Amino acid sequence: MLSDDAEHRQFCPLAAGLEVVGDMWTMLVVRELLVAPADERELLEGVPGLTPDLLTPRLEALCASGVAEWRGEYRLTHLGRRLQVPLLALARWGRELTDDERAR
Repeated sequence: MLSDDAEHRQFCPLAAGLEVVGDMWTMLVVRELLVAPADERELLEGVPGLTPDLLTPRLEALCASGVAEWRGEYRLTHLGRRLQVPLLALARWGRELTDDERAR
């Protein structure tokens, strides 16, 4: 999420990216939008545990940062679609942290 706290702002590409998509709920919204454009209802249905109070500020931040846009539904911009490769890499890495994979 974008931070207004300039005192803690970092000036590196990794920090800039994390400012926009650095929390679980935002990344799960991006995951859903990578599959297909969606409205708020579809996003809430696609991400268990996500509430309107969690969703709204994340959609606003994604749109403000140019990662997503509203065109009758939310969709990723070119910049947002470029998150597919790092998101898939993170998912593959995270699979190793799940209980199913640890048991193997």
